[in-house]
Amino acid sequence: MSEHERIGELLPLAASGDLSPEDMRDVRDHLTRCETCSRLSEDFVALGGALRGLPTPQPPPELVARVCELAELRLGSKRAWSRDAVLLAPLVVASWIMALATWPLVQAAGTWALLGWHVPGGAFAASLAA
Repeated sequence: MSEHERIGELLPLAASGDLSPEDMRDVRDHLTRCETCSRLSEDFVALGGALRGLPTPQPPPELVARVCELAELRLGSKRAWSRDAVLLAPLVVASWIMALATWPLVQAAGTWALLGWHVPGGAFAASLAA
């Protein structure tokens, strides 16, 4: 990209004052040498001034009120969800602890059921163990 093309892309930003000081200096230097870019820069400045002169549209008051109501409802539901999460977290932790603590028992019961461990005392004791 040539310097002329780069400056051409910076002209709208220069007209609105949104350039860094280094880029603004480069634009000013280029405008002193290039008549085409100088005229284009004047057009951008005039367009910016005309746009600033336009009235700003305002939303109807009932729309603003409705949006505020919806925002309050959404914030309320987020607060309720976070409150529920605080209450639910200890229950989830307790269930994980119970699952991990009973896992050896589940494994032993499965082994007894599948392999038929010998339980002393005969069939009555085996049925009680199961």
